[in-house]
Amino acid sequence: MLLPRILRRVAVVAAVVVTPVAAQLIKVPAPREATRPVTLSATVGFLQSQGRVDGQSGAIWYLGEAVQRRVSLDIGLRSGALGVALADARLPLSRSGGSAQPNSDGNIAQRSYLVTFRSRETEGAHQIVELAGGLSHWADYRGTDPLTADEATARNALTLVVGYGFGFTVGQRATLTLVQDYATLWGPGEGLRAGETRAVRQYVTRVGIRYRFTGTR
Repeated sequence: MLLPRILRRVAVVAAVVVTPVAAQLIKVPAPREATRPVTLSATVGFLQSQGRVDGQSGAIWYLGEAVQRRVSLDIGLRSGALGVALADARLPLSRSGGSAQPNSDGNIAQRSYLVTFRSRETEGAHQIVELAGGLSHWADYRGTDPLTADEATARNALTLVVGYGFGFTVGQRATLTLVQDYATLWGPGEGLRAGETRAVRQYVTRVGIRYRFTGTR
């Protein structure tokens, strides 16, 4: 008789201990907590570019200033957001050397396909730190210079962008942004002589809006 009583008491104590532990382990997140924020950003920027030596044609490219349009889509993480971006601009281009004509005048499209990371968005005014890397290319020249098929081929460049700026939230979903980008593009090294660099540095000041479709900040 004693043994069954002891077993029953042990079972009761075990049930009392296990119940709160199980309650702590099984946690169902609230719907708003379980949804990561997904945001779409659109910006317009003022782009300033250095020139470059195009070793494939033997010409020097003098690249000017242009308006850059950029869109990006990202998904929030614990410490920021990871996404993809597309940037597009049409830069004025004059060429010298190689097959360039006197008083060369034209323009060329520059497009960038990037993987991005940005710092976490908070309520009100906040700092923005952005990193992006990917591929850019120059293509679709329009101007006074007749180009051979090789000269008209797109020039690709590895791209790294570092941005810093400020954001200000508007309402529950929108954020106004102002960001200064510092970009380096490493173009083809083919045909370059000693002392000539592949790197092209660019500066972009851009303003825009970010809109959050799901999740919380």
